[in-house]
Amino acid sequence: TSCDTSLDTAPSWTMVEKNAVLKATGWDNLYIPDPAESKYAITGAESQVVTVSLDEGETVKGEPGVMMYLTDGMEQRATCDGCCARACSGEDCFVMNFVNSGASGGPGYVAMTPNFPTSKVVPVDLSSSSVGGVLISQQGAFMASYGDVHIGISLDCNIARCCCAGTGLVRQKLEGTGTAFIAATGTIIQKVLLPGETILADTNCILAFAGSCKLDIRRTGGILGMIGGGEGIFNTSLTGPGLVLIQSMNHEIFLKSLIAQKLYRR
Repeated sequence: TSCDTSLDTAPSWTMVEKNAVLKATGWDNLYIPDPAESKYAITGAESQVVTVSLDEGETVKGEPGVMMYLTDGMEQRATCDGCCARACSGEDCFVMNFVNSGASGGPGYVAMTPNFPTSKVVPVDLSSSSVGGVLISQQGAFMASYGDVHIGISLDCNIARCCCAGTGLVRQKLEGTGTAFIAATGTIIQKVLLPGETILADTNCILAFAGSCKLDIRRTGGILGMIGGGEGIFNTSLTGPGLVLIQSMNHEIFLKSLIAQKLYRR
């Protein structure tokens, strides 16, 4: 007997085409490690949860309010180290330290979720060659970290860039060799730029980029394009080498959309 296989073959064909497009552009979906190959697992599609496994004496840090649950033997302590830099970068003055005290006699687990609804958890290995130990991100993007991660600030004193590039005068800087977890809304895609390679992005879509990347602005076109193109007067340009993370909708635009009771493209 014959059967119609169009429903079975169509989805796989579509997926191949999508993957081919992403491959051709150089962009890729955000890579989330399999739990078997890392100390953490990220679950959920929206309002995601990151669960970190800690051996005795190990610590994971998080911003206040992100803890979802702790297993037996885990302790939480609040500190205010680096308060000034944290506050200037859009974070709370305090930081929570989740420590495995060893009371359970085995590994402990902490589960954390972003404070902003519908957010996704974006893991970034600062020790990777595409990051080089320094990540520049939106203010307030930091959610948690494992290992050697320090929160500081990066000042952009160029008047044109700090006003029009979408990242402002004071940007958040994450340094170290550990893994940082940053919170973001929308769909996140990533690309590792080659030396001298440049991309243009909407000023509202820049989530984070490696410290080795160069940030600049470029006019969106002629007068008609700047007035009626929907992109404003400037786009943001990023020149490699290094990792670039962009999002389809940042949380400020998302909040404004909710207030206006409608959703914009971004």
